[in-house]
Amino acid sequence: MVIHCRFVVPLLCLLLPLSLLSASASAANDRQAPLNVALLLETPLGDHDWNDALAAGLQRAERELHVHARVVVAPQEQDMANLENIFREVARDNDLVLVASDRFHEILRDNAANFRHTMFGCIDAGIRAPNIMCITFADEQAAYLAGAAAAMLARQKSLPGLHGQKILGWLSGENIPTMRSLLNGFTEGARIIDPEMRVIHSIVGSFGDAEAGRREARKLLDQGADVLVLACGMGNAPALEEVKAHNAYAIGLNTNHDSQLPGRVLTSILKYPDTAVYDLVAAAATGTFKGKEILVRNLDNGGVNITDMQPFKAATNASLSQDMDRRLNELRREILHGGVRLKSLRARTLCDCL
Repeated sequence: MVIHCRFVVPLLCLLLPLSLLSASASAANDRQAPLNVALLLETPLGDHDWNDALAAGLQRAERELHVHARVVVAPQEQDMANLENIFREVARDNDLVLVASDRFHEILRDNAANFRHTMFGCIDAGIRAPNIMCITFADEQAAYLAGAAAAMLARQKSLPGLHGQKILGWLSGENIPTMRSLLNGFTEGARIIDPEMRVIHSIVGSFGDAEAGRREARKLLDQGADVLVLACGMGNAPALEEVKAHNAYAIGLNTNHDSQLPGRVLTSILKYPDTAVYDLVAAAATGTFKGKEILVRNLDNGGVNITDMQPFKAATNASLSQDMDRRLNELRREILHGGVRLKSLRARTLCDCL
């Protein structure tokens, strides 16, 4: 496997090819020139979360759609000017560029018009432009269900480590609209179960700072949080170690985290970033790419959800109240039928560019 790099100092980058296509696979491809696709990241791979799921979706697209795919990881602690230069270099060299983070969303909004022959896939934000197709999420709906589940767990008396202080914790990587919307949905879900339930919140400052995630998790757990939502990227794994040390419980975000600490992860808020990547690449590869389209994935169309809590129940041998499943199903139906309307605090559309 070869590691390529198209940037030189001061714009160093780490390019991680997902696989090398064989000559036979290339020959079998119907396209004369396979689509060149790049996934542009602000923080490294290895978070077992958002970035790794995005890369997995791209790997699947490379394997099944016979595109040339690579992941471009920007150097850490870059200012907007340097990130913009990296974006432009990648946009010049690829047919499709995928972005899925807050600062690259802004850069995409300001630069897409300069690359009219490049297609852009925008994940987790909406930008209307002729060469941008977006997939975003009504993830506050899944967070609402997770908040309700966390509150019901925190009221249990049969499991070790529960303090009964009605405190839940939320650990964000950065203070961005996506995190605020998720936190708001989670808080509303917790309080529909118990109006006295408190949700304490800490911001790590970066999705790439592992040790800061550990430090802030420890603070929240020391304040009495029985359940901690892990939404801080590279900080999630160290934070989960703190959950274990404090004999507490966790909720994952983006992907299924059940196996990372069996018996301590109640559920996970799912958004399926891997599927979003694959679907955008498939649209570009099959000629069905639609500029100005913003697809919203929600509870109704299966684009967001929470994981089944049976693995948690099996790992803990806990006889959690049957009322938990019944109540969650009721709340799910209320969301689907409009009985519960959740306000999104995320920017659905960054701009409507002509």
